[in-house]
Amino acid sequence: METFKCSKCHKELDSSETYEYRGAFSCEEHFDEVQKSRDFERQEVMEETNASVLSQRNGEFISNRSKYHLGNVASDGLPIIKVKESPRLRAYEGRP
Repeated sequence: METFKCSKCHKELDSSETYEYRGAFSCEEHFDEVQKSRDFERQEVMEETNASVLSQRNGEFISNRSKYHLGNVASDGLPIIKVKESPRLRAYEGRP
């Protein structure tokens, strides 16, 4: 039988008593806290990613204006750039 650990109290749980929310596991008692914590963490990751994208688009476009053409420029006139994956995003998704 598969077992999980509550991410709040670290209690061992079997699959029938485990609650999962966006990749985080919890017991019934701590589900609301884990849910709020995971939502807050997700919001921080999204804000960090959006800030990174904007700074990359603005900075790279200004210094490399000549290398962009209509095929890779968004409707707002800034380039479409591949997002750099942050360590925080990898940690949120549970990847090494």
